[in-house]
Amino acid sequence: MKKEIIKLIAIPLTSLGAITLTSCNFNVGPYSENSETEPASDSEEEYQYDLNGAFIASDYLTVSQNKVVNQDGDEVILHGVNAGGYLVTEGWMCATSLSNATVDHLNITNTLVERFGKAKTLEIWEYYRENFWNEDDFINVATMNMNVIRLPFTYMSLDPEYNNVPKKAGQEFNFDILDAFIEGAARNSIYVILDLHGAYGSQNGQDHSGQVIHDASDVDFYSNTENKAKTVHLWQEIARHYKDVNSIAAYDILNEPGEKAGTTSTRHWNFYDEIYDAIREVDTRRPLVMESCWDGPNLPKPSVYNWENVIYSFHNYTNETDPASNLTNYQNKVGGVENQNFNVPLQMGEFTLYDSETSWTTILGYLNSHGWHWTTWTYKINRTQKGSTRYGGWGVYYTYCPRIMMDTDSLEEIMEKIYCLDTNHDDVEKMTFSSSVTLETIMRNYC
Repeated sequence: MKKEIIKLIAIPLTSLGAITLTSCNFNVGPYSENSETEPASDSEEEYQYDLNGAFIASDYLTVSQNKVVNQDGDEVILHGVNAGGYLVTEGWMCATSLSNATVDHLNITNTLVERFGKAKTLEIWEYYRENFWNEDDFINVATMNMNVIRLPFTYMSLDPEYNNVPKKAGQEFNFDILDAFIEGAARNSIYVILDLHGAYGSQNGQDHSGQVIHDASDVDFYSNTENKAKTVHLWQEIARHYKDVNSIAAYDILNEPGEKAGTTSTRHWNFYDEIYDAIREVDTRRPLVMESCWDGPNLPKPSVYNWENVIYSFHNYTNETDPASNLTNYQNKVGGVENQNFNVPLQMGEFTLYDSETSWTTILGYLNSHGWHWTTWTYKINRTQKGSTRYGGWGVYYTYCPRIMMDTDSLEEIMEKIYCLDTNHDDVEKMTFSSSVTLETIMRNYC
């Protein structure tokens, strides 16, 4: 890939916030309330995002029948990883916790606002992001020969009303965080799939949407006109902001949409169609990812809705460590999807093979042989205790950070613990099998 004229997005230095840390100055030392970073300049100078990085116009991806292709017509198979936990936390894998409330991203944010105020909450999330993912992490992904990162985000990642990003004068949404991540990936020749993991009000009631709703009957997203409209509008503005950017592989329009892990059906597909139409008003070329919960029959034929330029995505968590059982499961899953004859590119958008080296090599080889795109879950997870074997294979890397009690830890304690989340600390471990082979090595071989 060669450089050419790039699309630039102008961001005033006075509103850089996380960008200064996330995009320009990754390796910041431990937090101290008494050693603040240098204040932003009041000048009119602007930071220019290079959203295309190493990608040129011919690298822009689209769909041709059942293949993802670049503008030269060459097929591109996307193999990579999810950046789970970066923009929407999950208590089991992110160290973030609460002692007296349901642990989800929205509750954590609201707790921080109540304790420390809005400005300090923005600072906490900024510091969390700069330590969770930095330039070294993009290099790690590139070294594994991966060419894509699926980036889970929620409306809170863009909407300043929810105290994850600051308000920018004259702008409804703040794209700084996504811009900085896309820039970092593009600089390392890595595509990004933008994955809406959490819609306004939560599409599934799960913690990974950012908001837990305990009973499936209380998940009213698909009958909530306001939350649906806000989500459709958000996607249209995302499409407008990133129109023609070459480094974005696709928009994954709604993660695991079934209420409390229920299956997808007509009401979900109808909402997909609303998002599809809204995006297509401003961008007719970008591939859109339609997710199934959980199998082939849980998505319609594209012709039913006249969808074009779409990818169908499936998630698979077998809870099996036995290699033979895992292979049978994936054969049934993949075979059942392929028997639907969708004639679109197929993706395994989330999966893990746990702590079985044989399962990893067998299943990645199987998916590759069938031409599936895939992104594993996930890049890294946090374990609170050294030597623990919990969640083997869920992350390529393991950090070791004590539980961050957002409702009881002092501000200094919160920041000190967050500093432990950097993937490149000395005590970080690579997922290693009993043979001493690392998952990192397997990824490198099968990408």
